[in-house]
Amino acid sequence: MVFWAVSLIVVTGSILGLRKAGVRNPFSKGVALAAGLSLLAVACLAQNYTQSLIPEANDGIGISNPVAYWIIGEDGWSQSLFRAAFRMSIYWTLALLLLYPFVAAAEARLRNNRTADGRG
Repeated sequence: MVFWAVSLIVVTGSILGLRKAGVRNPFSKGVALAAGLSLLAVACLAQNYTQSLIPEANDGIGISNPVAYWIIGEDGWSQSLFRAAFRMSIYWTLALLLLYPFVAAAEARLRNNRTADGRG
């Protein structure tokens, strides 16, 4: 859970900082950053899940990398928990990747409207 909280703070702070700095398309850049962090989570959770399928490699079941630990925490480790976390991370990543073009299009439309109105 720590990973998601820190990621949310980083993405929100980035969007606000980009807006304040006058960077074009801060929201789509924020969604892209969130998708990148989510891809990192997918990779780490995938590695953790596949590692848990070979209990002999770790002398039992365990968390195999720090990012997976930040996401899963310490409670009730099992292969089904690892698989559930991995699958949920895939769904979130797909949602963010699908959201990106819509946010980019909305920002472009908003920018075009401001330019047409002379505000921009």
